Amino acid sequence: MEHRWSIRKPIQGCVTLALPPWDKIQADICDISLGGLAITSPHRLIPINTVATLSFSLERDGCMSYHRLHAQVAHCENTRIGFLFMEPGNEALHALRDMLYSPSSKLAASIAGQPCAA
Repeated sequence: MEHRWSIRKPIQGCVTLALPPWDKIQADICDISLGGLAITSPHRLIPINTVATLSFSLERDGCMSYHRLHAQVAHCENTRIGFLFMEPGNEALHALRDMLYSPSSKLAASIAGQPCAA
């Protein structure tokens, strides 16, 4: 049984990962929650506990909010990698909470942009 303190919602969107010592990597977001997000696995495995900077944008009430959050790899599988946000800050938490729990939000439209090109 998975123990979560926030719901996890499937979404389509793109995130840029800054992963030292590699260059930046773009990946598709699978799902998101207040605690983190999961991506489809890029063409390389990222070790558990690796710290990365995730850059993505959210749309809320027609306004864009841009987020750059530090996150740590919590799990890594063949098809997906899960990141846990590290101290996301109030602005990001408010944007995520509004997107995840607002009754009028349409989650598919909440993430700005389209999935990354293959």
